[in-house]
Amino acid sequence: GGQIVPASTDPNEVCVNGMSFSNRDSLWANSALVVTVGPDDPILDEYKRDHGILAGIAFQRDMERRASVMGGGNLVVPVQRLTDFVQGKTSHDAPSSSYKLGVKPSSCHDIYPAELTESLRNALENEFDKQMKGFLCSDGLL
Repeated sequence: GGQIVPASTDPNEVCVNGMSFSNRDSLWANSALVVTVGPDDPILDEYKRDHGILAGIAFQRDMERRASVMGGGNLVVPVQRLTDFVQGKTSHDAPSSSYKLGVKPSSCHDIYPAELTESLRNALENEFDKQMKGFLCSDGLL
């Protein structure tokens, strides 16, 4: 079992991390989804023009700021049911969460560039759910 905890370094940005208690007996389980953005990724082209070699950091900060705005500030985290994320629909409610500072049902698919969102959708549908039947369900939160 685990808990989602704030990992932001700026109050206007949202970044979270997961941790597990030693007994691993909490109500929740958490996992991470990662999409690689390399230094030559076209997604960074606009950021390279404005930030040079710090393009990756500027991109990360931009995504974290978007998440903060979507959550409404105060380190409230935007969340979306996995099924809604895959279908590109806004979540209007959410199951309980281990994140103590609050969650706001949202359209997390709008935070990231379309290419990243599509990679996440593909992983959820074609990798996670095939290897762990039931992973992609309406009780799962992104």
